[in-house]
Amino acid sequence: MDTAIMVLLGMLAVSSVLAGWLSRRKAAEKPVRVMMFIGYFWLLTFLQLLLATLLYYIGQRFFLH
Repeated sequence: MDTAIMVLLGMLAVSSVLAGWLSRRKAAEKPVRVMMFIGYFWLLTFLQLLLATLLYYIGQRFFLH
């Protein structure tokens, strides 16, 4: 259980850093950048969860019997 929590916290940290970097690159007003940060954050979080789920499924289906 501790490993799963650490992985999820790591995903959130990666999403936060990347969303901050992506939203700061754009020349826009502050409220727009905040909205872009939120959008990028959730997009990156869901992409990471999808990737982790697919890797888990592939590992269970093909490599662990």
